[in-house]
Amino acid sequence: MSGLFPSVSSNPYLHPQNTSIPMTEYNTFSKGVQQHGENHPMVSLILLLTLVFAGAIIFGVLAIFIGLAATDSSAGIGSLLSGSTTNTDFLKIVQAVSSFGMFVVPALLMRTVEKRRYHYLDFRAPVNPMLWFIIIGIMFFSAPIFEQAIKLNEQMELPEVFAGIENWMKAKEAELERLTNQLLADTTYWGLCINLIVVAVIPAIGEEFIFRGCVQGILTRWLRNPHASIWLSAIIFSAIHLQFYGFLPRMLLGALFGYLLFWGKNIWLPILAHFLNNASATLSAFYLRRQGKSLDEMDLSTQIPTYFYFLSFVLTVVLLYQYHKTATTGNTQHYGKTLD
Repeated sequence: MSGLFPSVSSNPYLHPQNTSIPMTEYNTFSKGVQQHGENHPMVSLILLLTLVFAGAIIFGVLAIFIGLAATDSSAGIGSLLSGSTTNTDFLKIVQAVSSFGMFVVPALLMRTVEKRRYHYLDFRAPVNPMLWFIIIGIMFFSAPIFEQAIKLNEQMELPEVFAGIENWMKAKEAELERLTNQLLADTTYWGLCINLIVVAVIPAIGEEFIFRGCVQGILTRWLRNPHASIWLSAIIFSAIHLQFYGFLPRMLLGALFGYLLFWGKNIWLPILAHFLNNASATLSAFYLRRQGKSLDEMDLSTQIPTYFYFLSFVLTVVLLYQYHKTATTGNTQHYGKTLD
């Protein structure tokens, strides 16, 4: 698929805000950045990490107070914080508020602090309307591919010498699975709306702001290689979830989101893809719960013919090619200004 990838010069992260400098002239860009006092990418990365940690602490504490004030705390704060409580409303509030403070707020602050040097979150880049429909097709037809990646990842076994680490990984996986089951247990339509906000909307916006909008942008400036930056960002994106038996499919998703941004320029494009991925899982879980079934029955791999995986791969590649072609053909506009 290397033929689908455009050159480094078309990367939106290589261009400071409020400029009509041609995308193909990186040296000119570098001189323009120096006028505002260029930060080394390491400095930008440290600043971003500081904002993320500060947001996690501040909004984490705030989330607990809001959760205790808005829900029944008679079960005790200990059980609420340990996740052993059946008070899912509290858990959802903590999840939503802490995620917003850990991802959305730091990314927006980063965009504001370094706005005269780099443009991390591009909300205004023109988008061909066809791209939105292509993304829907990509997420639909690529689902069997990610399903197979999940199956492959679940077969992972570490050598005997790492038995302790493997047991810890399995325990962590079981803990997160229990939390997920608890969050998605509500079978009311109001509960579904709340779950879509907590599980799909906030993570899609926040994680794309941070990992694609900020981390990928910083790494691109540092490595001067957009493809390496996309994959490294995807690895970090997957690792931070601490779900080791889902590392491979989440890394592939992260890379997909990275290329959607790299080609399409606008941050809302990968946000849509991320939302569709999370929302489809939430809706599937809701349907199964309404049918009185467990989430384990969400696995459809045994019901899908083998040839369908090949068809899924071919259609995904075709749609990615069409996305790249549509996104890059005739795209001479940047922030409303014509590029030379």
